Amino acid sequence: MNDRDVKILGVCRFSMLGRGDWKAFRNQPDEALEAIYATQSRELFMPERLESRLATFEHLTLRSLTHQSDADFRFLVVSSDRMPDPYRARLEDICRNVDQVILRFLPPTHISEAIGTVSAEVGLDLADTVQFRLDDDDCVSRDYIRRLRRHAASMWRNAHFAVSFPSIFYCITDGPTEGIYNWYSPFFSAGAAIRHSSRTIFDYGHYAIPTRLVAVTDPHFPNIVTHRGDNDTPRHAPEILRKRGMSKASRSDVERAVERHFGYMTDAGMAMCSFDRMLADA
Repeated sequence: MNDRDVKILGVCRFSMLGRGDWKAFRNQPDEALEAIYATQSRELFMPERLESRLATFEHLTLRSLTHQSDADFRFLVVSSDRMPDPYRARLEDICRNVDQVILRFLPPTHISEAIGTVSAEVGLDLADTVQFRLDDDDCVSRDYIRRLRRHAASMWRNAHFAVSFPSIFYCITDGPTEGIYNWYSPFFSAGAAIRHSSRTIFDYGHYAIPTRLVAVTDPHFPNIVTHRGDNDTPRHAPEILRKRGMSKASRSDVERAVERHFGYMTDAGMAMCSFDRMLADA
């Protein structure tokens, strides 16, 4: 397989309603879903939360993808058709001039069904496509797509395989453990990728992927994960951070990463992952 023949599709859920790997939907019968959707809608569409997620999506997630050294990929953004109109319009505006983006506002559905349907609409055969996931408050190195394509091409003889970039800056932006942490976490969700003939990247718990598929990890550049109090993942106590092997990043760590991997960041993006405060400290 030649590198340039590898097709790549990224997927982001932006305030999407529907079954997936969120805790609220685990082990719930179909008849319970509408009540869960109503509860989730109130949380997902709170103005403060939407303002925050629109900002991180624009200045972190999407900016990291519009500044890739390899721009040959598609990026599916799946949102809810119940999103309030003003925020829907703003999301449309943010995505409008990005050639790679496929934006869809859908009724409640499983994310994997959405991926399958939209992929067919745009002529992508998932069996011959590498899929990656990225949340609306995380971002990747500017060389992410280039490196993913290289690994995929070298593994193409495997009908099913996975790729992870496990070096992470875990940026806790509020609360008692606020700070920037170095974290080595293979198959954390940010940037995790698979090729599979019938399943999507969301059909696996991300940490289970290397137990099911041939897998490779590339630790040679970091991605950025941000965490605030409104995430689905709860706040972490200091002892949990230590248990997971997180250690405080140094100023030199951050400076080097910005220079090599995140030079696309605006001042707003730097603030959203607390890099500005780190670099301002003497």
